[in-house]
Amino acid sequence: PGLTMLRRSQCRRGVLVWLVLLPLYGAAQTLPQFSPAPSATPLRLTLRAAVQLALKQNPQRLAAHLVTLESERDRQIARAPLLPQAGLVANDSLNQYNFQSVERSKRLPAGPYQYVEAGPAFSQTIFDLPQIRGYQIGKEGVRGARAEESVTRETVSLAVVSQYLLVLRAQARYEAAKARVALAERLFQQAEELQKTGVGLKIDTLRANVELQNEKQGLIDAQTATRTTTYVLAELLDLPRDQEPEVADRMEFFALPVYDRPTMLNQALANRPEMSSIASQQRIASLAHKSASEQRLPQLDFSGFWYYQGEHFNDGIPAYTYALGLSLPLFTGGRIQAEAARASLEEQRIEENRRQLELRIVREVKSALDELESARNSVEVANVGMTLANDEVAQAQRRFQAGVTTNIEVITAQDEFARASDNQIEALYRFNQSRANLARAMGDIEDTYSK
Repeated sequence: PGLTMLRRSQCRRGVLVWLVLLPLYGAAQTLPQFSPAPSATPLRLTLRAAVQLALKQNPQRLAAHLVTLESERDRQIARAPLLPQAGLVANDSLNQYNFQSVERSKRLPAGPYQYVEAGPAFSQTIFDLPQIRGYQIGKEGVRGARAEESVTRETVSLAVVSQYLLVLRAQARYEAAKARVALAERLFQQAEELQKTGVGLKIDTLRANVELQNEKQGLIDAQTATRTTTYVLAELLDLPRDQEPEVADRMEFFALPVYDRPTMLNQALANRPEMSSIASQQRIASLAHKSASEQRLPQLDFSGFWYYQGEHFNDGIPAYTYALGLSLPLFTGGRIQAEAARASLEEQRIEENRRQLELRIVREVKSALDELESARNSVEVANVGMTLANDEVAQAQRRFQAGVTTNIEVITAQDEFARASDNQIEALYRFNQSRANLARAMGDIEDTYSK
């Protein structure tokens, strides 16, 4: 009886579990099955083509160009008051007055009467230094906006080059990970064969299998890094959402010329678009200071009109007015003095920014030169290390095959080979990135990578 009750209890629990899981199973069957959307053909690009494409359609670069166009419109607006102004005017009026409100008269109302007039009106600024300075500021603003656009182009070029190199590094690590997985599989098979023949131990096979799984995990991570870095490059290139770039270049190592530091520092200070931008800011501040001070000078304007006036159109006669206006500020409550002082402070602030910019450029050039030299030496050392690691793996494999030692030496050699491979890839990446950093520090990264 106890066994029967136990079986009945187990059956009831099984039925309850089935009743609970059945709705979940049905819901799982109704869940939508997601599949990756079909992607367009990858866009294969060299580094030069990628930079050219980014300079053509990158949103940041396009926004900077729009700012330049806006500054050109501001210049035209500032020039307009200095040019003759003309327009056509037409008026028709019907009036009636009560003279009792202004003088004693028996005839209180006057009117109604009407008049019509039509004709051209014109004006011309003859002498107004603040307006002239405003036009000069507008012209200088165009130069400054173009310099800032060049800064943006350099920044976008560096971003694309850096991301392209990151994609190359990720792909190199992916290829190296695949090679290490293939090597680990061969060594695992070797350990299995030696175990079957009685030469090897089971622990050797287990070590080889653990190393194989570690390398497979590294391959998965490398593949993910390759995809994610490609997505960032696609964003910089402003590609369609269903299209991804495909790099066509490889990281290279080449001989470098001998750099003369003082000459390169002078070239960087002359070529960097940031220096042109800060120079435009200084000229604008100087013009603004002059404009504020010159408000004390007289201003001379000419205006007038030529109308056809009359009570009706058929009884009108020509009428005209020509006026020459002279204005001279005598007391402005300290406004002019305060504006001039503020403009002077702005000049001082921009001068301090210029000094800070020069220090930053000097630091960037020196750092880029040192990093490039260090990266060049690292590549040479990494190449030697890679050769030695290859030899170590080959010797350890032969010793294990001969039964001289366990595969601990093989696993150690594999780890050293993986580290040497990563060092070589990282050294090549640093070398190419340092070259790009030096080109940016010199202010000619666009010319270096897009032409």
